[in-house]
Amino acid sequence: MCENEWRAEYCPESEMVYCSNPYECATCDGAWNCEDIYNISVEVMAAYDTNGDGQINAGDDIDETHLYYITNDCDFDGNETVDACEIHTCIVMIENEWRDEYCPDYGHLYCE
Repeated sequence: MCENEWRAEYCPESEMVYCSNPYECATCDGAWNCEDIYNISVEVMAAYDTNGDGQINAGDDIDETHLYYITNDCDFDGNETVDACEIHTCIVMIENEWRDEYCPDYGHLYCE
């Protein structure tokens, strides 16, 4: 993956490298990757940021129960508003909690 990223940046005319991994790797059916996390974050913001201000809060057309759970779980700075960055961080946290329970040997996910 790193090699292909390097090639894309410095040698875009080069073909990408595809190799099978010779090592046994842990697997976890149902685990999300960073692209999944990004897509889910976009979907959550699109569904709950109904006024389009980039935040989920009382100004959106969201029922109180959903707003409570989103702010309770994801409002990391305590301002009663959840932005896309907090949603993304929250979904990574939820994924890692899921991995701890269902695939403890798979390891945590780290996404920028």
